Amino acid sequence: MVTALALSAGLVAVPAEASAARASVARVTASPVRQTSDCPASVGFSAVINVGGKGVVRYRWIRSDGTMSAVKTIMARGSKRVTVRDRQVFDGDAKGWQAVQILGARPVVSQKARFTVACSGREPVYTPVHPLPGGAAERVRAAAFVTAAPASYAGTCPAEVKFTAHLQVSRVPARVAYQWIDSAGGEGPIQYVNFTTSQSRTLSTTATVTESATGWKAVRVLRPDVTVSSRAVYGVTCDTGPVVATPSIDTGAPFWNSGKCPMTIRFTGKVTVNKVPATVTYEWVNDQGVKGPSGTLKFTGQPGALAVIPYDYQTQVKGSVTLKILSPAAEPVTAWFGVYCQDGNPTGAHGQVNEVEFAGNWATMCGPQRSLRARGTIRAASGPANITYEWMISGSPAGITDSAISTGTDPWYQDSSTLMLQGHQAVSGSLALKIHNDGTVSPTVNYGTACADADHDIFVVHTVPDANPFCGSNAWVKNRAYFIANEFTGTADYQLIRKTTGGQWQPVGTPAKVTFTGKPGERIFANLPWPATQTEAGQFKLALTHGGQTYDTTPASYSVTCPA
Repeated sequence: MVTALALSAGLVAVPAEASAARASVARVTASPVRQTSDCPASVGFSAVINVGGKGVVRYRWIRSDGTMSAVKTIMARGSKRVTVRDRQVFDGDAKGWQAVQILGARPVVSQKARFTVACSGREPVYTPVHPLPGGAAERVRAAAFVTAAPASYAGTCPAEVKFTAHLQVSRVPARVAYQWIDSAGGEGPIQYVNFTTSQSRTLSTTATVTESATGWKAVRVLRPDVTVSSRAVYGVTCDTGPVVATPSIDTGAPFWNSGKCPMTIRFTGKVTVNKVPATVTYEWVNDQGVKGPSGTLKFTGQPGALAVIPYDYQTQVKGSVTLKILSPAAEPVTAWFGVYCQDGNPTGAHGQVNEVEFAGNWATMCGPQRSLRARGTIRAASGPANITYEWMISGSPAGITDSAISTGTDPWYQDSSTLMLQGHQAVSGSLALKIHNDGTVSPTVNYGTACADADHDIFVVHTVPDANPFCGSNAWVKNRAYFIANEFTGTADYQLIRKTTGGQWQPVGTPAKVTFTGKPGERIFANLPWPATQTEAGQFKLALTHGGQTYDTTPASYSVTCPA
């Protein structure tokens, strides 16, 4: 055995899960890191989990071969260090790694403990029909042989697998220390067995398997000498009962559909089965009872999903389509849709994003409840018009579609639906309004946010409209910022900073100050213009200095295009 080398892991910080518990992982090690010996051989793994707060920390070991251990828990009541362990048995040459994964809303994986096993030969296998040789004059040796029954099972679950360990010693009396090693659970507790008259003992344990799985158990002898048995491998395939077919309609088709009527809306879907082989027949039908495409799906190999024939439904009114399973019996699934019959955008209606502002709880301005509110306008030089539009977040549909309607012939405008931004979307991004009638997209408004002060009393929203295509000393790019504070009295300095593509961050203009008077939810508006003199692209951010600390907003992109 080669002396174990610790594989050092950087500290991995993990946010709280469903409680205030905190966890980090350090000192992930394999022992031994490199091993050349007769096989089977075993490698032990350990890591230190630092926990704090109060709650439950859930973790498991993950491995380079794609397997993983059972999920284990640590109760946190204050700060403490917990050393966690795993052990694996290898019947042949092996090379790979193990790491600890802390589970939660955002699972985090530690650094990897790497190992290598090189088999120089094979340990003899001692069984009841091939006993361990020995005699009164030689030192006590021990050997283990493990079997699984049944080694392969297919049928109803839960299923019980029995593991039998045949322990032998070279002479008596002897006392043997051993532990079970499990593919999912790792090391079991150390147990002891005495040999007084017979040189062999039979021990057993069982495992209850509730779902299809493969795995193994082995026995590691720790005293009088250290040795390990080969794996006793088992496989369980659970019969899940009758075939269950589950239809689903893909969400690619939008709820609102705008265009020249009659229009064709394409619906796609799939059918998922829980077991194979399986044969499923299906059909589409619309809300008028008219049947669409139908077909038969044959499932082989592994359970899973197969696509059905798409349904191209021609309509000029709102309605629904249903995907029905004819055999075996199953619940149908229905998708609803709306239709706006329009002939393009003859009035030239367009969208405009007007503002992005803070819309959260003043008491937790920078906490998990942070949220922003965006407002816009649909405008046109004349009517009548029936315009459908949708919000776009960072170039992708936000899932909010609405309509703006004018029945007169005069110039008109209508406020758009309000868009709420929460979570990571409320940190940075871009917003625009897309007109469905002709596909035009409004000028983009970029935004970034930052928080200052430990008491969350200052919140900054920085918005940057796309620059106009004019250049020169009198052409200004107009940026704007909202400074928001809650019952805060004091002054902060701020500075607009710009970086061209490939360049360095440079201040724009002169620093300025913002003064708060202690009002609840106080909002102060600031213009931050700069002259556009050349074609360029880059990023903006706003630096706010308060209490001796500088806070930067998330950078927002910009571009300026000068006429040739």
